[in-house]
This record gives sequence, structure tokens and C-alpha cells, in this order.
Amino acid sequence: MDVEDYRAARRTRLVEVATGLGVPAAEAGQVVDRVIEAQRRAILRAEDPDDVVVPALRAEVLGGPRPRRASLAILAFAGVVLAAFAFAGVSTLDDRPPDGPDDTDDGRTATVPSLLGLTADEAAAALGRERISLRVESVPQCNPAGQVLGSVPPMGAVVGADEVVTVIATSTPRWSCPDDEGARTVAWAFLRFLVSGSARPDFAPEVRVFVDGEQVGVATGAEPTASPGWRASLRDPVVRYVARPVANDLGQPVVSVTRGVPPRTTCGHLSAVPSGVEAASTRLVLTAGGLEAAGRCPLTIDLFEDARGAVSAVALTAPGPGRRLGPPPWVRASGQGWRRTARSGAAAQ
Repeated sequence: MDVEDYRAARRTRLVEVATGLGVPAAEAGQVVDRVIEAQRRAILRAEDPDDVVVPALRAEVLGGPRPRRASLAILAFAGVVLAAFAFAGVSTLDDRPPDGPDDTDDGRTATVPSLLGLTADEAAAALGRERISLRVESVPQCNPAGQVLGSVPPMGAVVGADEVVTVIATSTPRWSCPDDEGARTVAWAFLRFLVSGSARPDFAPEVRVFVDGEQVGVATGAEPTASPGWRASLRDPVVRYVARPVANDLGQPVVSVTRGVPPRTTCGHLSAVPSGVEAASTRLVLTAGGLEAAGRCPLTIDLFEDARGAVSAVALTAPGPGRRLGPPPWVRASGQGWRRTARSGAAAQ
């Protein structure tokens, strides 16, 4: 395809993708144009240029698959030059065994857990339980500050006793953000509610649950995330999805939040149309590149609010068999459930 024809046809959508990844709206067009120019030859050869440009755009914002070290592209996450960034803080945990000598060369290893949906403090606690040292690098985004986007090395990687994991978390940007703070706060709070149970959006007393466009049940707004109303249809598939490695530097799905009227179909299914709610929904999309490359859709969650602003309906569209993905590939079955197995390097999708 001619590059300029492709640019004219797809630039608007690519700018939306870039802003969904956290690039400021005022700079998203420049980032898109830079990626298109860099992929000019590949666009001319590609049967579908989106297959080339969309992954390249994600890599430009998030960083390419360069495991075991933090890339400059991660620090350019928001489309700002590296020099504009300052670390919000660095926290290091003592990695010595309790009540023991310095054993940094004892050969002990640990597996980096999934951190997506946690706060930086929760991630520090999770890594501390695995006796993994860490530091936190902040990336300005128009998302709630302190939300973890991933880690380097990524989840699933086996690290030694002397290694330090870099946790990438959001921080408040210096630029002006779109007028969608409320939607982003609700979306990230809902993700934390499902993943860790440490947050709770404003729920209606009863929350209707839809899967692939059809109502499958009703959850009580005051119930914990582990209750039957939330667990089987929503919590379990989302936790399984975020706990699988992704081929980018952060090793975890990319999270994007938008507010608007859902399209007629989502991932081949009719979108849910609950009654008694606002027409627009807060849409939370978790994109794991390996699944999309295989022709599957991202995991999508629509949060519908009633007239007073409480979430009264939740619609999940999972990537085909994604609800039955099972545990990450570095764990295996045991008599007591699932447990980790020793492995080396980051797991593949």
C-alpha cells in the first residue's frame, strides 16, 4: 500500500491508539508520524500495514522486547524526551534472609510475579514476599498516579538474590490531561478491585454482569471480589489474563481507558446494552500482543453507570478461549493447586 494513502486512511485511529497508551494528545500525532516514517518500507510490502505499524507504535511507546534491562523507550512512555523525566523515588528492600548472614551469592532465585493492577506500594509488598529487591521508576501518564504498568525484568522472569527488579509506575504529568480523570479513576479502581481487592469503585447495590454481550448474573455491590457473583465471570478471567507474560519490556498487557458509547459489536459479539444506565461507558482494554497477533481480540471491560454515577452494570468481552487460559506457563499442578516451577528467562506468550 502507498504510505501516504495508508497515513490518510489510518492516522486518526493510530493517534487514538497512541493516546490510549498514554501519549499526550498534543504529541500523539507526532509519535504516529514518526512510526509511520520508520516503517515506510514495511508498509509498502505489508498485506495489512496495521500488522506492522500497530506493534511498532506500541514498541515506540512501551519499548521493544529487550529483557533484563529498562529501555529508553519505557522512559519515553509519554512521548517526552528522556531528559524531562525525574525518578519519583527509589525504594530498595533488604534482600537478605531474616536473621541470617549476607547470602547474596547463595544461588537463591525467585520468580517475578504479576504486578499489573497493583499500586507501587502493593508491588513492593508482593516482591518483598518473594524476597526480591526493587526500585521504582515513575512514568508520567494521565492515569491515577502510582499504578504499576509492569516491571523489568518482566513477570515470569527468574531473578537471582543479587538482582534488582525495576517497577514501572505512573506519576502525575506536567502537561494538561484530557477531561476524563473520573473515568480513568473508576477504571483503575475496578482493575485493582478484581486483581487485588484493595480498591472498590462506587457500585450500585446490585451490579448486572454481562459476558460476550449476554447477561450471566448479578453481583452485590458490597461483596468482596472473591464472592461468587464477581469471581467466576469477572475476577478469574481477568486475573488469568494479566498473569500471562506479554512480549514487551514490561511483560504485561497494555492498559487503555476511554469513555464513550460502545460500538455495536465488540470482538465479534454484540455489545451489551443494559437498561437503566447512561449510554456511554468507561471502557477498559487490556491488550496482550501475543493474542492479538494470533487473531484474537483484547480483553475488554465496559463499566456502565446509573443516573447517580454508580457502576450498575459490567460487561466483559474476553479473547475467545481467554477465559480458559489457565495458569501462567511457569506454574504446574500440585495436589494443593498451582505452584511455581523453576525456569530461566522470561516466559513466552
